[in-house]
Amino acid sequence: MILDHLAMLLDMFGDSWYGSYWYYMGRGDALTRFCHFWTYSDVRTVIHNIVLVFFLGVSGMACSFSRSNRKRGAVLMIVALLYTAATVLGEDVLGISGILVTYGVLHFLATCMLIYALVDFLCMRNGRSVAICCAGIVGITLILYFCYTPPASTPVYFAFLFPCRDIFGNPSLFYSAAEISPGDLFTLIPYAAFFFWGGIIAPFVYNDRNSILPRLDGRWNKPLCFVGRHALVVYLIHVPLMAAICALVTYLFVTPGSWGIF
Repeated sequence: MILDHLAMLLDMFGDSWYGSYWYYMGRGDALTRFCHFWTYSDVRTVIHNIVLVFFLGVSGMACSFSRSNRKRGAVLMIVALLYTAATVLGEDVLGISGILVTYGVLHFLATCMLIYALVDFLCMRNGRSVAICCAGIVGITLILYFCYTPPASTPVYFAFLFPCRDIFGNPSLFYSAAEISPGDLFTLIPYAAFFFWGGIIAPFVYNDRNSILPRLDGRWNKPLCFVGRHALVVYLIHVPLMAAICALVTYLFVTPGSWGIF
């Protein structure tokens, strides 16, 4: 995730570093040019979706370990709304276009956690019943994604439910990501299927809540565990931090007095 976002940032700073349309004029160092073509490549789209299947699936599995998904979901939703406020501030005050996030990955994860909490409550914390309900959510999500196209008359406030493009790549008839959430958009369809497949297998794979790969435990994975325990903080600060570093390099060495995209 961090490397992917770094590639997107380096592409954004390309104009400041090498001039407008540098990617068409054969200018810019190899890394920046690679980042540009990677960001818009089909390979990146495929790898991105594969990573999301595992990333969101692991998030779904984690719900089976939580003492209170309702509390986790509520706290994360508050953080997500604060993140939205920060992007609004960035657009309106700093003038950075295209960063507005009204329903991004944090909003999506918070929503899924709250849905899982409701399912868990209705199933009285019975693991197998929860798994069956999660399978139902996955099935409904996939059916809607593959078989239903919202009409143009659909109210725009349903944008968080339906993707901005269908399975064939056709744009949505009632909204575009650029006007709703250009900085990040994670709609419940189809990504809820990515999340809740983790909820299906967790009660069976982690029935006793022990590691399924105990031999991989040890000191070597402490850095990974540290990042895992502080994943939300890492997510919130890594893009602003990398952007600030790129802007500082631009201000001091590339175009003195100009912060680049800021």
